[in-house]
Amino acid sequence: MRDPCVLPDNGIYYLVGTQPPYWNGINDGVHMWKSKDLTSWIDCGLILRRSEMEESFWGRDRFWAPELFKTEKGKYCLTFNSRNEDERYRHEFGVGLAVSDNAEGPYKIITDREPLTGCYGNAIDGTIFCDDDGQLYLGCNSDDKKLHISKLNIENGTIYDCADVCSNGEEGEWDHIGVEGQCIVKRRGLYFQWYSSWTHGYAAGLLTADSINGPWTKLPCNPVLSEGKNWHKAGHNHCFRSFDGQDYISFHANLREPDREDIERIFFLPVTYLNNGNVKIETDG
Repeated sequence: MRDPCVLPDNGIYYLVGTQPPYWNGINDGVHMWKSKDLTSWIDCGLILRRSEMEESFWGRDRFWAPELFKTEKGKYCLTFNSRNEDERYRHEFGVGLAVSDNAEGPYKIITDREPLTGCYGNAIDGTIFCDDDGQLYLGCNSDDKKLHISKLNIENGTIYDCADVCSNGEEGEWDHIGVEGQCIVKRRGLYFQWYSSWTHGYAAGLLTADSINGPWTKLPCNPVLSEGKNWHKAGHNHCFRSFDGQDYISFHANLREPDREDIERIFFLPVTYLNNGNVKIETDG
């Protein structure tokens, strides 16, 4: 699995992520797993099924980097990135939104006519954040090599007040080629925004801001997540808080083992958000 996302809810951890084949070909939709301890997992099956979609749906053929989010009103949201590879209805990629009254579904696609990211053109890696006032936001990246954030209306599947967050780095920097995989949390009165880049092998860094509207500043010590004792090429992480109050990040990385370099595994590592905007990660996990 790649691009894992965990949603803790009512004593259960729900997990979604990108399933193989990762890069080419068609996959069946979005799978879900659940666990009480982050170790033993039960397969819940598909919560979004390609077989139930119209052939003309803009995102019918390939699904990746899904994320789960629960609103303050108890509505479950599933963002997913997808494309249609049929020559008759070809659509390169976009961010879809589905909603449900239950964590395990069924989920109803709200963005049936067009993806959420229309104002950015082709965009992916949709992530949802709720600010203190209850306003929902969608983060995404687009082919203009920028990260974006917009206000989100989940009732009609639209975004508005679109704004840029940051661009890729200068030539030679760790995030020069491109930026993707946002995740936003607020801790200690400060906004932390994770993002990833594949410039020198996969890695993740952080942006911080005093307001969800920015300005956002890249940490000078980026990337803050890249490798550990037994793994490397780490990134596309998501944030969650365990039922005992510990902050974690979920991410995928490659094992440091002969003949297994290209096998992705998912990891959950404790993270501590510090007052000065930095983080402490136990990377030997």
